[in-house]
Amino acid sequence: MNVTTFFENIIAMYGENLLWYAGFAFPFFFIFWIVGKKYFKKIRIQETERANLHHFKHDLGFSASTFLIFAIMDVCLLYLESKGYTQLYFDITDYGYLWLGVSFFIVLFVDDMFFYWSHRAMHLPRFYKFFHKVHHESTDPSPLTAFAFHPSEAVIEQLMHVVLPFLLPLNFGVMLAWQIFSMSNNVLAHLGYEIYPKGWVKFPLLQFKTASTHHNMHHQLFNGNYALYFTWWDKWMGTEFKDYETRHEQIFERKNIKKSNEGLYSLTVSAIRQEANDAFAIEFSNVPSVFRDFSAGQHLTIKVTIKGETLYRTFSISSIPNSYNFLTLTIKKIKGGKATNYLAENLKVGDTLEVTAPSGQFYLNPEPANQKHYVMIAGGSGITPIYSMIGTILKFEPKSKITLLYANRTSRSIIFKEKLEQWTKEFPAQIEVKHFLSEEENPQNAIKGYITRISLEEMVNAYGKNTLEFYLCGPEIMTNKLIEDLQYLGISKEKIHRELFLITTQTQASTSQKAQVSAKVFGKTYQFETEEGKTILQSGLEQNIPLPFSCQSGLCGMCKMKCTEGRVTMQNNQVLSVPDIKAGYILTCQALSQTEKISIQNS
Repeated sequence: MNVTTFFENIIAMYGENLLWYAGFAFPFFFIFWIVGKKYFKKIRIQETERANLHHFKHDLGFSASTFLIFAIMDVCLLYLESKGYTQLYFDITDYGYLWLGVSFFIVLFVDDMFFYWSHRAMHLPRFYKFFHKVHHESTDPSPLTAFAFHPSEAVIEQLMHVVLPFLLPLNFGVMLAWQIFSMSNNVLAHLGYEIYPKGWVKFPLLQFKTASTHHNMHHQLFNGNYALYFTWWDKWMGTEFKDYETRHEQIFERKNIKKSNEGLYSLTVSAIRQEANDAFAIEFSNVPSVFRDFSAGQHLTIKVTIKGETLYRTFSISSIPNSYNFLTLTIKKIKGGKATNYLAENLKVGDTLEVTAPSGQFYLNPEPANQKHYVMIAGGSGITPIYSMIGTILKFEPKSKITLLYANRTSRSIIFKEKLEQWTKEFPAQIEVKHFLSEEENPQNAIKGYITRISLEEMVNAYGKNTLEFYLCGPEIMTNKLIEDLQYLGISKEKIHRELFLITTQTQASTSQKAQVSAKVFGKTYQFETEEGKTILQSGLEQNIPLPFSCQSGLCGMCKMKCTEGRVTMQNNQVLSVPDIKAGYILTCQALSQTEKISIQNS
């Protein structure tokens, strides 16, 4: 074979591989991710959708390079076969029908074994970024992800297809069946939807064939469920996630989960415990999967009815996502706070609360190959989302480092004090905690005073401004000042994240006109009229309309709604991005009506 023929064969094989890919991946992607997206939502594995156009482009690009690697290896195999070096054969009678079937199962077993151990090896920190990091770009995989490999990983993935024909006599029909089984299995493993029926994971024989949930959990949780064809290696080696069967079964039980007319979930309180002076934790066990798949840092809204008055209050989630089958909210009582004080004084184990699904733009999704240095800054109850983020990093980003700067009045008001101490002992090389106490004389193991520019400057000088990423949550005055200090020290906006993070403002306005507002809140529609000079939220609350809100300053985003009719202007906006505004989203606490009719609905 001359060079020209060699490259012509590679081009031909490359085109053939792309057709195979298009024939398997594209139909499933089109059916489940585009046309039937709403219909198949009931069997979607991850209820929180994280995949977007960026991931699809990424997967297509690397899949294209993967199939070029495959083509080169296939052409080399065929060339060596033409020279008689392999044990490939065409005539079934050469080895008989029994060997035809046996050899097929042998190659599946060997390929599955090789995949398991090579896959585990590629997850080792020293190898991960050179081989497997590209594939894990998609934590919410789609059929397009099935062959999105780094070229180095593509060689490993195809290795058995090249090696086994030298070791075993294999019929070309077996090779073809192997390719079809492997490709279809790979696409289904990355489907993002569970098409294996209920009971599959418990049936005596079927349980050893991986369901789609099996590999999807690997993309979510990284360190476990390494197999692709069969579950036995994970079972034998103890690397199968313990709740694999539970998660698979829960997908089919979602239809039994009842929601209110407002679209709220009912969660049962399983435990209540004191966390600090004025803080308490509410734990819900056996929660639906949507409360396990959230991103660290997100929040949810609770509906509270007090003496006939309905209130909606938003609280950050303090539990670590995808770790346990429970959800925890840690709440600090506020002086004069109706909802928080009512919950603290009246809530009991066994009570049910109506809540929304997790949401929010202040969040962190881990990447095991990251080697970042996070500086977490919290004030008071602002530790709640930060705590969830820290736990997530410790669990899923073992090579990253965390420095927590935590401000409180006294040591008695430190929330999660014991757990933070436990983490510093358990992960001494990964996490450092610095407490700041403003109202305690001679504090032990803490700094007297507030978090200041000097504290930040020490961090920047010690580690360099380009190596640090900052996450802030706390009182507005504190976070505003510290963000000014960070920008003064040369930290770019892209490396500063906060619950009240300034993104953009839409406009400034102080005038408005009366308007008839139609507000759809949690599935129920309310009608009310705004007053001149008052925001939509102000007017709504005065007329007992249960609009969601929290800070009322345009800083938290809890009152975010979509304006589907009419026009408003906003006095202040420190949450909505330009795409949000173009899509029609507004902050009702800052929105002044500019037209006679306004229609808004929950985002």
